[in-house]
Amino acid sequence: MNTAGVSCGRTVKGMKKIWYLLKCPEGNEAGCAEFYQSRAEENGIKEAVCFEYQRMLRYGGKWHLERRPLMPGWIFLSGVKAVRPKKKDVMLIPCEAPGMRALCQEGNLISMSRGVIRGGKVVVTSGPLKGREDLIKRIDRHKRTAQIEIPFADQKMQVIVGLEIYEKT
Repeated sequence: MNTAGVSCGRTVKGMKKIWYLLKCPEGNEAGCAEFYQSRAEENGIKEAVCFEYQRMLRYGGKWHLERRPLMPGWIFLSGVKAVRPKKKDVMLIPCEAPGMRALCQEGNLISMSRGVIRGGKVVVTSGPLKGREDLIKRIDRHKRTAQIEIPFADQKMQVIVGLEIYEKT
């Protein structure tokens, strides 16, 4: 994710929690979230979240449902106290509550959606994108993914989620 131009530093009046976006090693987002969650009490952290999405991958002659990080290299932290990193190389950005939480049906996972294309329009028949087709900006039918645009820090952010188009008429 490119954080240039992300205006997350503003404090919103009446905001109950302060959220932080934390840069972590790509490929180890879930491990970082677990690390911070296990030390939550000593750091004043309420929650450490690695948002994930499901997607279909074909290998070994079969389709497999896998979990992937929604924002590779980033996790969210929420807490009552201000979190101050001790190391200078730790990138911690204050931001709003993550808008992708509305798409999560179980925990912090955006499940696979399914849909059809009718007359050139996408109609999602099941999953978190059902009724939210306006979020979809691009579809890759071969990879079974969709690029969606979600609100984040007073602007729009594009992320990849799982979407299987099983019929086109």
